[in-house]
Amino acid sequence: MDYKVIAVCLGAALLSGFIHGSLGMGFGMISMAALTLFLPYNNAAAIVSAALLALVLQVSISLRKYIDWPNIIVPALTHLLGKILGIILLMHLQSAFLRIALGGFLVFYSAMQLMNVKALKIKGTPLQAAIISGLGGLFGGVFNVSGPFASIFCQARYGDDPKAYAANMNLSFVPAAIAAVIIHIGYGNFSVSAYIGSGIMVLGALASTALGISVLKKINAEILRRVSYVYIILMGLVICVSG
Repeated sequence: MDYKVIAVCLGAALLSGFIHGSLGMGFGMISMAALTLFLPYNNAAAIVSAALLALVLQVSISLRKYIDWPNIIVPALTHLLGKILGIILLMHLQSAFLRIALGGFLVFYSAMQLMNVKALKIKGTPLQAAIISGLGGLFGGVFNVSGPFASIFCQARYGDDPKAYAANMNLSFVPAAIAAVIIHIGYGNFSVSAYIGSGIMVLGALASTALGISVLKKINAEILRRVSYVYIILMGLVICVSG
């Protein structure tokens, strides 16, 4: 691993970790966008998966008193199942169509939410949570982009409390993040460079996420809602263009 890649790993970790800590999401997309420019896709996915595991554990532990245990178990399990399937698809299938479909849905839904179109309002029921989290796990396994789906569910249920929003979203990622690292190891996606990159990203992400969490504790819920949906729209557009 040359110095350029080390710098990219560290820079991506610092930026994406801060954003994830302050908004509760965003690490996977930002990191993958940077790393895939310099590393094979599978290696980049493995590195981001390892760093994401450390990050979601950090946020979940830091905000543990806001966790809604009875209502987060089912989303966490369906997210886990979706993630396993997604990584298997990553290793065997072309993803261009799925990228475009995902990006289009995210842009459409989030734009409707920003315009307060009530017909598309998701209430965060257990069934909705299970379906949305499962889809998030699926696309998270393929693209390392689970945040938009989790954001849709968590915004509907915890949108009035930024700390509960971040705590429950990140906890729902934990089982899938553990499984992702194990599966990537099994597929041999952790090369020597990937192990080094993972270590760099974990250290950078933990430091910057702690700073982001300190901002989260002061953020306005309505600002968080709007920033969340703008973020999802931008992510959707990037996915469509890169698809």
